[in-house]
Amino acid sequence: MSIRPFSAFTYIRNNKSRSLVLLLMMSFITICFIGGMYCDNPIETFRVSKSESDRYLHISVNGSSNDAIDEYRKMQTELKEQLPEEAREILYINSRYFSFETIMLFDCQIDGFIFQGPEDFEIFKQRTHLVPEDIELNDYEVLMSEQLAESEDLEIGDPIGKAKKLKVAKTFKGEGMRAYGVANVGATNDMLVVSNDGVCDQKLHDDLRRCATELSRKYPHVKFETASTYVAEVEGQMGFMYYIFAVVVILVAIVLLVTINAVFTAAYDKRKHEFAIYKALGFTKGQIFRKVASEVLILNLGAFIFGMLVNTGLILVLNQCMWPSGYHFYRVTKSAVYGTLITEVLVIVTIILLNWRKVRKCEVTEE
Repeated sequence: MSIRPFSAFTYIRNNKSRSLVLLLMMSFITICFIGGMYCDNPIETFRVSKSESDRYLHISVNGSSNDAIDEYRKMQTELKEQLPEEAREILYINSRYFSFETIMLFDCQIDGFIFQGPEDFEIFKQRTHLVPEDIELNDYEVLMSEQLAESEDLEIGDPIGKAKKLKVAKTFKGEGMRAYGVANVGATNDMLVVSNDGVCDQKLHDDLRRCATELSRKYPHVKFETASTYVAEVEGQMGFMYYIFAVVVILVAIVLLVTINAVFTAAYDKRKHEFAIYKALGFTKGQIFRKVASEVLILNLGAFIFGMLVNTGLILVLNQCMWPSGYHFYRVTKSAVYGTLITEVLVIVTIILLNWRKVRKCEVTEE
């Protein structure tokens, strides 16, 4: 048995003001989306900056003890034989760390590669394809991503560091924080292993990562790092961000559950006569519950769409406003998606179950 007034849409259409209030309240669930993007931003900055897969192997001494230095020297003499056949080109570099501020207003650092000469920079450019082909660097010149330059408030020609020998020569488009330079200073402290012919495929990625793992076990005082292992290390160090976000999700879910359920309860109490009529017409408790649950789900769908549209617009506006300071929301993150879905489930499912409890207690027939 079914009649048109029993439709979930009928109640929403006949109670537009109340339904609009519920829709707006439920749309606040999607605040967890932008919250996830915000909390994940520091880690995401490193992910984007190192999104080149594993096109090189960065080798540096891990510590300053005599044992570490001796082991590093021994490794240098044995290295070439232990590298993958397709990646035995070795460049001697210096690493320089560049600071930048994250969207959460704390400082982070990312390494930049300073090559011994323009020739080495050209080899790196041709073998990794990480730098635009038309860019060339001379001695004591640095190439930066636009975002890093904005974050550091640097312009073309500005000196870098206390010595002020290095200068920003060029910037290039591209997300994330990246820096490459040339400085012929003689001694080097790091090595960079790149492919022999510039082919950067999955095999190179797998071989370099496997090589890094094996060499790390053999030489514990030496650090072997690919782009992916670098990001994994950052994720481990900044993993506390996920715990903070989990607490935020739970708190948001509790607050929204209490407030939204209070509004639904008030609306439910005013509809007892309506439900009593349905009961007199022969509708079962299950049918009445499905009607109420359908109303909740329809309102939630509208709230979700509205909330995500607002979030998308807000992120686009913030990106435009924050770019001059070097801040940026990148792609949609897993934290944002999972946080929103978990909050949705906790709030909406609980509200539906609470309504089911009321129907089972036969409150629908009370005068």
